[in-house]
Amino acid sequence: MKPLIGKRILVCGKGGSGKSSIVALLAQVFQSNDYPVLLIDGDASNPGGLIRLMTGDTISPQPLIEYFGGREKVMCPVDDPSPLTRTDDSRSLVDEHIRLSEIPPEYYIRKNNIILFQVGKIQKAYEGCDGPMSKITRDFIVEGNHLTLIDVEAGIEHFGRGIEKNVDVVLIVVNPVFESFEVARRVHELSKSMGIKHTLTILNAVRDPDTEQIMKRNLSANGIDIAGSVSYDEEIFKSGIEGKEIGYCNAFDEIGYIVTKLETLYNHD
Repeated sequence: MKPLIGKRILVCGKGGSGKSSIVALLAQVFQSNDYPVLLIDGDASNPGGLIRLMTGDTISPQPLIEYFGGREKVMCPVDDPSPLTRTDDSRSLVDEHIRLSEIPPEYYIRKNNIILFQVGKIQKAYEGCDGPMSKITRDFIVEGNHLTLIDVEAGIEHFGRGIEKNVDVVLIVVNPVFESFEVARRVHELSKSMGIKHTLTILNAVRDPDTEQIMKRNLSANGIDIAGSVSYDEEIFKSGIEGKEIGYCNAFDEIGYIVTKLETLYNHD
């Protein structure tokens, strides 16, 4: 069996670091390496989210917050830390994982061997915080032999809600901006405090070897492991400004190296 089957990998980073693009690339490369992938868009503040990057489409699946009964039934994990339960009984999804067959097809989109869920988006003024969606991101664990990739909102607020409680690996996307290093340092500290065994960074939008070395020195000085680097890629940039799906590009090979590095974490465990 593939070493990362059954693992939950959360991807975070500073706003503008290219986090969602990296998630989309990871999903495609994992799929090409014969991994069934569950992709969870847990970023309530990004309107297009992963749908556009994965499919080029703007039609999203129904949000999981609706499937679980909306804000009336799902509470922020800070106010109510108890696990997310099924809609029809009190069984915890953490203790007894939900089956894909339980979820109506309108709540996900399938692309080849990738299944994409969207937790929910902020839709209107005075709606309230995204805490209820955070509980779903934290506890929505689907039974089966697959890898789960989770995209969360920028920054570190998700740690305040404990979204990382049920993940195996935290990946921090770092772009060449000093504030991005600071976010990575704080995420690394918070991950350690939660007992997460594997926390690594991905250097993104690296334009030259000198920039890469500066980034590596800064992160290494803080004891942060580096999974690999992704060079600045004009095709990814164009996808971003044109609102199109990320197609095959040079970054695929660099992401492939990162996937191999992640696999070694569990080959050696």
